[in-house]
Amino acid sequence: MKYLFAEITIKPFTEDTADILCAMLGEADYDTFETTETGVRAYIPEDKYDEEALKGVLDTFFVPDTEFTYTIHELENKDWNEEWEKSSFTPVLEETFGIKLNPRMAFGSGQHETTFMLTEYLMSRKLDGMRVLDMGCGTGVLGIAMAKSGAKEVVAIDIDDMSVANAKENFELNGITNVSVLHGDASAIEGHFDMIVANIHKNILLKDMPTYVKHLTTGGYLLMSGFFSDDVSAISDAAKSDGMSVCDVLTKNTWSAVVVRKY
Repeated sequence: MKYLFAEITIKPFTEDTADILCAMLGEADYDTFETTETGVRAYIPEDKYDEEALKGVLDTFFVPDTEFTYTIHELENKDWNEEWEKSSFTPVLEETFGIKLNPRMAFGSGQHETTFMLTEYLMSRKLDGMRVLDMGCGTGVLGIAMAKSGAKEVVAIDIDDMSVANAKENFELNGITNVSVLHGDASAIEGHFDMIVANIHKNILLKDMPTYVKHLTTGGYLLMSGFFSDDVSAISDAAKSDGMSVCDVLTKNTWSAVVVRKY
């Protein structure tokens, strides 16, 4: 699969502006992000790239006295992944939780707040005997964390074939054998789970939440992240309308996660 990346310059640069921009680009099919000293690199499969959509994001993202400029670069998926691994990867999850990764993408390496926050939460829980789902698994790190916390069966699903291959590699690297890694979206979910974790974009969470709830056991937990703290109320309200009860809200910098339970 061929990828493009948008090299976006933010003047003046702030981390908050970069974070919000990444979230907005995530809703326009960009799936991996790097923050640079001057802005953001946003990666997207070539067949999903739409210049008008990119311009639309930048035109509607109004920050006073802030200017956005961009250039588009083309490269093979393998090339940018290998370059990222060599130049940017810090094994924070291995150092902190003993989770080993051969990452093929920045999101899911533990360097992003949502991944680290959910990993920390899951590693502090006892999931003995649970059947669990890592939805939108990426590198598979959250499924690995649940397996390490005692889950008896792990299912990991991702819509991207590269993520599926990478997750399989990382489960094997960590000696996790009680796992099935599937290619697909929420329609690929089968059976019931005691816990579902979805670290995806807000719009996908809102769209697929009824499906997650359908596949949760009574008393089961749904952990959702991939959104900013300002979006907590929208996620919580949707969960409540689907018959869920909010148990916890986690926050790290400007990012949040919501933990809900099915009764």
